[in-house]
Amino acid sequence: MVIVVSIAGVVAVLISVLAMSLGFRTTIEGDGSDDRTIVFSRGANAENESGLSRENVAAVMNAAGIRHDARDRPVASAEVILVAPVARKRDNSDVYVTLRGVGPQYFVLRPELKLVSGRPFRAGNQELLVGASASAQFAELEIGNQIRLQDGDWTVVGTFAGGNGARESEVIADAQTVMSAYKLESFNSVSLMRESGSSLAVLKAALAQDASLLVDVHTEPEYLATASSSTNRMLQLVAYSIGSIMALGALFGALNSMQSAVAARTVEIATLRAIGFSSFAVGIAVLIEALLLAFAGAVAGAAVAYTAFNGTTISTLGGAVWDSQLVYSLNITPSLIVIAIVLACALGLLGGLFPAIRAAHTKVADALHEI
Repeated sequence: MVIVVSIAGVVAVLISVLAMSLGFRTTIEGDGSDDRTIVFSRGANAENESGLSRENVAAVMNAAGIRHDARDRPVASAEVILVAPVARKRDNSDVYVTLRGVGPQYFVLRPELKLVSGRPFRAGNQELLVGASASAQFAELEIGNQIRLQDGDWTVVGTFAGGNGARESEVIADAQTVMSAYKLESFNSVSLMRESGSSLAVLKAALAQDASLLVDVHTEPEYLATASSSTNRMLQLVAYSIGSIMALGALFGALNSMQSAVAARTVEIATLRAIGFSSFAVGIAVLIEALLLAFAGAVAGAAVAYTAFNGTTISTLGGAVWDSQLVYSLNITPSLIVIAIVLACALGLLGGLFPAIRAAHTKVADALHEI
């Protein structure tokens, strides 16, 4: 029971924390499309660190390689990134969500996002659309509610969903209205749809020709992978740190338990040796016992983690702005379960190794003399 319970605890905790890292990465990457490109000022590592003047934005949107709609308008959105204060429903704690000011082509640029209730915001009005994930996790984000932001109360007029990405954790509004309310003179970034895969080089060349335009150009998947890497590394570090500490405790638990078991069976082991079983066979028998106990604990721990956490929606820091929340689901996949079970079996084998060696080297005559 000591071995089974300790191994089960290690597996349950390791799987659940790794599921956080996997869920975070999956949600961030869910927004990525190879057809979309993000442009921000040179040297910036994230959208909120960037600054693009109105002239810069106009130059970017007029560059070659950008897709245009039926009315010959560039499929692009100049955006502003801020935060909005909200309360988390679970504990009523004060947190922030990403407030994104977007252009009129935002939903054309992101066809995976759909308005699921309410109506679109009207340019020039202090109105918001709320992502479905944000609405589910945070209070007072239903249609008709008002959020106190800069320059007064802003009204929620609709909800959007789709894409299974980080955008559902955000609230969006008209970029020009946001800039006016917050007295901003520059945008943070421009997201755009390219004409084709090969037009990325055309776009970069066109932007490089303007000596006054100092910008970096990234495909959306490339940018998202870079922007989320630090948070993802932190989650993995937490997972492996906690897992390593618990694994060390489980290893000593298995070692002590198997040592006690071997000590209590000294006569039985000697009897097996006396009737013809080799020392190798006896040692392997002890290892198999430790392995089976560890496997049983691993299966129990995986079952607990899957039942308790799979599909659970949580929110943590990690939105487009570092202070803002990202809503995502814990995703316990078969590969996570396999990794945890293999680790547990390895712990069982290590814990049973020295007891197995002790059993294999039991002196038959001395052990039987104790009868």
